[in-house]
Amino acid sequence: MRSVYIRPLHFVYGSDAKDQLKKKIALPICGNTSIAFAAIEIFNKKTNTKQTLTVSQISKIKGKDKKQIIIDLSQITKKRDSILNLNLSKSVLMGVLNVTPDSFSDGGKFYKTKVAVQHAKTMLQQGAHIIDVGGESTRPGAKLISEEEECRRVIQVIKKIKKIRNNIVSIDTRKSLVMKAAVVAGAKIINDVSALDFDPHAEEVVAKLKKPIILNHSQGTPETMQKNPNYKNILIEIYDYFEEKIKQLEQKGLRRKHIILDPGIGFGKNVQHNLTLMNKISFFHSLGCPLMLGPSRKSFIGKIMGKKDSISRLGGTISSVIIGANQGVQFFRVHDIKEINEALSINSALYSI
Repeated sequence: MRSVYIRPLHFVYGSDAKDQLKKKIALPICGNTSIAFAAIEIFNKKTNTKQTLTVSQISKIKGKDKKQIIIDLSQITKKRDSILNLNLSKSVLMGVLNVTPDSFSDGGKFYKTKVAVQHAKTMLQQGAHIIDVGGESTRPGAKLISEEEECRRVIQVIKKIKKIRNNIVSIDTRKSLVMKAAVVAGAKIINDVSALDFDPHAEEVVAKLKKPIILNHSQGTPETMQKNPNYKNILIEIYDYFEEKIKQLEQKGLRRKHIILDPGIGFGKNVQHNLTLMNKISFFHSLGCPLMLGPSRKSFIGKIMGKKDSISRLGGTISSVIIGANQGVQFFRVHDIKEINEALSINSALYSI
């Protein structure tokens, strides 16, 4: 088990990033020369101490931890391979399509196939790169449904959406039988909120299907996950969990470049946990995988805003997405594609100067 972790800090963008990269006083995030970092924070788990170094000082590191730090730096700076021809140097938007009667935000709105497909078309027109189809609610307190019922809800929707030009469909499920059926129907990505822990057959199935997988961290199940979630150090615990999970999947033949990591905002986390993860999400870049953030309409926004909160929680979602984008997060799973796309476009334009 590792004892040292690093997090990129002091981000610079656009022409400033390119200038500092040229001067070798900054390094790129995931090979993207439009976003760079000029320092790192080194955290030692054994001594519970932190140290901040500029990029120029990194070469002077000594001691037994140097090798791990250099390996981690290479993972942070390495360009991420394209997934399904998606350009990971730009934000990738995953549109949420809940084909359920009881999802926390839009349950029942797109329960019928015709309405669901039309909403998918709308999201694609608004700039979605992926449509994430889910047939089982995983909101806090949600009850388990059968594989048969879940397939009944999603399979026809996937089949119809895949016929729309230039689209990628993902299946949001915890169950291996649904994963297999969805891939046969046309799904090209698997998104599991349990990170393949719910179904004992899921890891083997994903390895055989050879589709990109999104591993979403969660503590507990939807029925129990928001009952006093607790961590000693949420960043370290999730990092260690992902690192071990990646090793397991690689041993089964799944390639790291096909694994996307989602720290699981709202899945067994309180408000402070969620804020810490989003504020310091760059901590996970050294795992060498693309990152995904899914803050869309989550309850932490409502808890922060109190009586000012709205049903859509759009303002809080936009703010959370921008925080992630400015730390090099590649994927965003959201409901409001048009508004998030506009916000990201303006953010990119501002930082391109």
